[in-house]
Amino acid sequence: MGAQVSIGDFALMTGLSRKALRHYHDIGVLEPARIDPGTGYRFYDTGQVDHAHIIRRFRSLGMSVPDVKALLSTDDTGARTEIITTHLARMEDALAQTRDTVGALRELLAPASPPADVVLRHEPALAVWSVSAVVDVSGIDDWFAAALRTLHRAVAAATGAPGAVVPGGLYERALFLEQQGRATLFVPAPPSVEPPEGVRAEVLPRTEFAVLTHPGGHDGIDRSYAALGIYVNEHLISSQGPIRERYLGGTATDPARFTATEICWPIFGTTAPSV
Repeated sequence: MGAQVSIGDFALMTGLSRKALRHYHDIGVLEPARIDPGTGYRFYDTGQVDHAHIIRRFRSLGMSVPDVKALLSTDDTGARTEIITTHLARMEDALAQTRDTVGALRELLAPASPPADVVLRHEPALAVWSVSAVVDVSGIDDWFAAALRTLHRAVAAATGAPGAVVPGGLYERALFLEQQGRATLFVPAPPSVEPPEGVRAEVLPRTEFAVLTHPGGHDGIDRSYAALGIYVNEHLISSQGPIRERYLGGTATDPARFTATEICWPIFGTTAPSV
């Protein structure tokens, strides 16, 4: 045991305010060594200074109060190490997210300028196998992954080999406007084979698109959408049909690792279809 000191002196030694010390007392993280029964004054032991420093340091690093309490309440070195390493992993994840956000904000400082590499493409009618659903934007990633697995399994079963295919997506405008709408994932239909249950055979109509290739998957794709939309509306006539995407670079073993995403914005015809 060390010397007992007033809450004022203890605050001075630890950097914890009177309010913080009272709060940590109330929640059982750092209780005073003694409370005067007549005055209610709190007194702390100098042996509690190190604990107070641990609390302040880890709270300043964003550790939750329950984790700080667990850290202080155990003498198990392994348990303490696990609490600290788990928190460090959370901090590293948060740092990565912050870096991504900073990068996105820096990009926003430069206006989305119409790109020079937009191409016009006439897509003929295409026989496909597809999976569709009305989805919320918040759940579209999970739906996409499940639909892609379903289509790859279907094609592999039909062809006898897990070959790489180039999937595409169709997204109704409501998905962008209302955050809920129909999404369709499709792959070119294998010849002369009926699709399995849960997969639909259909023919996509011929359509004219303005196409911009976005590198990678969906990270930062909103800027590519903005640039393509500016180009279409300033130079062409936008059609109100669904947006189409094509996902390039996936392999049979890793079908979701795309190297590029083609954004296909429907437009009113600018070229005569081939006969």
